[in-house]
Amino acid sequence: MEAEEVPRPFLPWIGRACRQAREERGVHQVQIAAAMRVNQATIARFEEGTAWPRRPEELLMAYASELGMDVRVLWLHGFVLWIENEPILDEQGRADVRAALGRLGGAG
Repeated sequence: MEAEEVPRPFLPWIGRACRQAREERGVHQVQIAAAMRVNQATIARFEEGTAWPRRPEELLMAYASELGMDVRVLWLHGFVLWIENEPILDEQGRADVRAALGRLGGAG
């Protein structure tokens, strides 16, 4: 397998999803940082995809709370970005993604 065919880790995509949601709602990084009692640089590194926080579930819950949204939407947005921007290596992988999205479409 060629190196460029291997998907990058999930971290950059969940960070990007959180940043997009935060910016869409006009919330600043310092607000998320205050909710987590960390410094703003910690939030910036997470959103840039360069550092995973010590308590990722708590961080996502802080984003959800500060943004007034369901935390599952943040996770889902991160996964969608990951799937859209990283290679699916073979036809079976693409079929598996389509099946999973089909199950998701029936939920709710």
